[in-house]
Amino acid sequence: MLVKLIQCKALYLGLPKILGMNPAPETKSENTTETPSASVQEYLEAILRLLNKKEGYVKTGELAKYLGVVPASVTDKVKKNLTKKNYVVWKKGKGFKLTNKGRKIALDVLRRHRIAERLLVDLLGVSWEEAHDMACEWEHVLTEEQCNRVLEKLDDPATCPHGNPIPDANGTLHPLTELSLADLDQGEEATIDCISDENLEILRMMASMGMLPGESVRVVQVSPIGDTLLIEVGTAQFALSCDLAGRVRVRRDEEE
Repeated sequence: MLVKLIQCKALYLGLPKILGMNPAPETKSENTTETPSASVQEYLEAILRLLNKKEGYVKTGELAKYLGVVPASVTDKVKKNLTKKNYVVWKKGKGFKLTNKGRKIALDVLRRHRIAERLLVDLLGVSWEEAHDMACEWEHVLTEEQCNRVLEKLDDPATCPHGNPIPDANGTLHPLTELSLADLDQGEEATIDCISDENLEILRMMASMGMLPGESVRVVQVSPIGDTLLIEVGTAQFALSCDLAGRVRVRRDEEE
C-alpha cells in the first residue's frame, strides 16, 4: 500500500507537465461550498454506486461489505457525519439514501474518479485493472481544471476505461445498460458495454480473458442447471459463473 501511495504521489506531481498546465496546481475542489473529508466522500460515492444497482435504500450491511469495514463503523459514520450534515436520510429497518446535497457531492466524486481512471490508463500508462484502485486516491485531489484538461486531451470520453459512464459537469449520470451477459441465451452474441463491478481481482480476470468494452462475446453453452456459461471471446473460450457474467453489461448488435 505504501509503495502505491508513493507511486500515486510521484505521478500526481508530474501532472502539470503532462497536462500542459502551470506547476503547483491547487488540490482542493474549486467548489465554494464546504468540501467534505475524503472518508465522507468515499461513503457518499459508495452509496451512489450501490443505489445505481437497485431502487430504494442501501442497508448498513451492504455498505459495510462494499467498503470493507464492520457494520458498526458504518452506523457510527452515518449518524455522526452523514445524517447530521444532511448528506443522507436514514430510516430504521430500511437503511439510508442520498439527499440532493449528498447526491451532488457523490456525483462530483464519481466524475473525478472516472476521469482519473482515464488519465491513469490513457495518459500515464497504468494497467486497466489497477487504475480503479489508484483512482480512489486521485479522486480526492484532482481539480476541476485538471479534469477538464484530461477530457480535452482525450477528446471528451463518455466512459471510464471499464465502460462505465462519466457524470457530466452538470451532474447527469447516464444509466448502465440493463442487459448483462448472464441474460443472454445459448448461441447469442453481443458487444461488451462495461464491467460494472470494478473490483481489482474481477478486472484482472476480465482483462486476462479479453473481456474489454467494445469486444464481441458469444454464449457457447449454458450449463444444465444454469449457473455457468461457456463463453467465447475472439478465438478463446472460457467458463464463467452466472454471478460474474451478471457484472458484464452488454448490448445486442441490433441495439447499436
